Amino acid sequence: MNSVEINREKSVIFTELKTDYLYIAIPFLLLIAIKLYMGEWRDVILSTDWSLASCLIFGQSASKLSRAAVASKNMIVEQNFGWYTAKRFLLIVASLAVYFGMIAKPSLSLAFSQIFLFLIASFFHFKDGFAALLIIRNKQ
Repeated sequence: MNSVEINREKSVIFTELKTDYLYIAIPFLLLIAIKLYMGEWRDVILSTDWSLASCLIFGQSASKLSRAAVASKNMIVEQNFGWYTAKRFLLIVASLAVYFGMIAKPSLSLAFSQIFLFLIASFFHFKDGFAALLIIRNKQ
């Protein structure tokens, strides 16, 4: 494969990931827009939707890479995949903990923690998704 084909392949994969992310973002952006329309910026910051969205994104990323690992058979080192799974599970639990914290006793520090987790989840959506799609395509 030459560099033009590799760049085209990366572009196609990135477009697929942006499309997936758009389907996650549309309902979330609508919720934010409604909260802004009905209230003030603080309602958006203190919304538990950030934690739920990051939990969903982490879960989808882990699921996508798990399916790719199973499909690849021997391409994945078992210990590395175990470490990856443990880290993603920790991030899912952290998102849920912040979610429950925001329900029990909302605060700006928890609110910014959940927004930070959402940004990390968004990054991992593309990072893990890119890896998963490369594994699947290299298997074929």
